[in-house]
Amino acid sequence: MDSAPSGPTRPHDPPGLRSGATQVRDLTDEELDAYILTRLAALGVDLSVLPAADESAPTDQARVLQSARRFLRTTPHVIHGFEMDPQEVVPGMYPIGLRESGTSGAGGGGG
Repeated sequence: MDSAPSGPTRPHDPPGLRSGATQVRDLTDEELDAYILTRLAALGVDLSVLPAADESAPTDQARVLQSARRFLRTTPHVIHGFEMDPQEVVPGMYPIGLRESGTSGAGGGGG
C-alpha cells in the first residue's frame, strides 16, 4: 500500500487498514482469512466444526471464508460512505398506523 491511509486505527480493522480507508481489496486472501477468523472467534463462532472443503455439505469453511472475503472486498466502502440523517425517520417493520394504534392486546378495547 503506497499511500498511508487516513484516520485512526480501530481494533477491529484488518491489518494495515485505518478507519475510512478502502484498501481491503489490496489485502491477500490469507490476511483476510486471518481477520475473518479472528472476528468470528471474538463472536464465539468456530468454523472448525465445518468440513474444510466438502461440495456435498450444505456449507464448508472454504465457502464461508470465500463469501466473507467477497463481502469485505465489495461492501465496506459503500457502508463507510453512508451518513444517517438524525432527523430522518427510520423505517419500521409495520406501517405507522399499526404501530401507533395500541394494538398490544392488553385492554385495547375492541369488541
